Amino acid sequence: MKRFSITLVLIGALSALILVPADSALGAADPHAAKVYVGYADSRGEGSLPSPWDGDPGVVFRGSGPPYDAGAIRIVNPSARTLTVNDVSVDIGSVHYDLWAFYPILVPGKGSLILTQTVQYDFDTSEPGGNETCIPTGEIPVVKVVIGRKHLQTKVFRDVGQVLNTGGIDSGTCQGGSEGHAWQRVLPRGR
Repeated sequence: MKRFSITLVLIGALSALILVPADSALGAADPHAAKVYVGYADSRGEGSLPSPWDGDPGVVFRGSGPPYDAGAIRIVNPSARTLTVNDVSVDIGSVHYDLWAFYPILVPGKGSLILTQTVQYDFDTSEPGGNETCIPTGEIPVVKVVIGRKHLQTKVFRDVGQVLNTGGIDSGTCQGGSEGHAWQRVLPRGR
């Protein structure tokens, strides 16, 4: 009788595991594992775009088409599970950008999300607020990312390399040439 009871308990436990919906059993991607990169897309003249970009495999792209003169954010999901992004915003000094209104955005496992201008010049972070300057501002761009499916987590990243604001100047105006910049990883505040 004891053996029969143990067998029933084991069968019940296995049935419970099998009957749990896949979404709950697999869970969502670990929000701590997400990696954030910043870049600058400049398709004017001899400009350049960070790679990967729109149309590349595994990329979820939220932005308009060319011509590009815009900062760009890339969120990489290293997990095999889907990552849920609930909000992304950028602050450069007193200028606030929160352009990508259709949340949540689901990033497939091993995929990435790229956010850039939604219309031409609305994310021209080389001149925040439309203010062209050739004198470095010293303002460090701050990227805030809200990730998670049920338990939202806000992660704050500082672009200490000033990729988004091209060194604190409008380098296209001041130095001529391309403002384009490859992806550079930014770390969460406190790291």
